[in-house]
Amino acid sequence: MHLLQVTITTTAVSQPILSPAVVPGRITPFQQFIPQNNGSNNMRIGDAGVSATRGIIIGPSGSANVAPQLSYSGDLSEFYVNGTAGDVLDILILD
Repeated sequence: MHLLQVTITTTAVSQPILSPAVVPGRITPFQQFIPQNNGSNNMRIGDAGVSATRGIIIGPSGSANVAPQLSYSGDLSEFYVNGTAGDVLDILILD
């Protein structure tokens, strides 16, 4: 289990969940992850096509449970977030 904290850097621009400083081999693979919006604005999470109108919406202080099918081992490098600069996304990763 790992906790990852992502700060939105630019408003309405999709950014990868993983920052370049994260060592991918340690926390990239997952079986389930739970993102929580700790900002004061809506944010969306999804693939590289996530936008202000596309993706799973997470309201302020809200969370979503993202669990792939059991036959699939997820990869966090496939996920992006779109939100408001300065807002924080905390992610609990269960591997």
